[in-house]
Amino acid sequence: MKKILILLVTTFSISVFAQQKDLVWHTDIDKAIEISSNTNKPLFLFFTGSDWCGWCKKLKKAVFDTETFKKWANENVVLFELDYPRRTPQDPEIKKQNQDLQQTFRGLVRGYPTVLIFDIERELQEDGTKSQDKIKIHGQRMGYMPDPHSFINTAKTNLQNRNQ
Repeated sequence: MKKILILLVTTFSISVFAQQKDLVWHTDIDKAIEISSNTNKPLFLFFTGSDWCGWCKKLKKAVFDTETFKKWANENVVLFELDYPRRTPQDPEIKKQNQDLQQTFRGLVRGYPTVLIFDIERELQEDGTKSQDKIKIHGQRMGYMPDPHSFINTAKTNLQNRNQ
């Protein structure tokens, strides 16, 4: 009886642990686009100033670090973080990529934090080089919200017309 109980507790613990999968925040846009394309999930861009933006830190703690958000995000989106730190050293390639993406979305990002959900269609030319990306933003930009339920409901609203 004791062995059966231990087996059941172990099995339950493993299944709970497997469900609480940590989030993967990508920092390479090409990799994130590839994953988005392969999984048919939209990209979820988080513009942040990780070492100076108080509202970014609050959003991360109040929403992104919760099990509710983790479950939703793992099922629905490909996470991508664009960080613009002031003191923390950053890989020069990531820094350049993020500056370029900041220019791409300059009309939509007016402050931090900003979250955009979109699909991107990347077509390759005959020689294998990429052509102009086609970006389709879903809904409005999002910022700080105090809880994961409000945030997820807004994200769901933004995604309602995605496949139409």
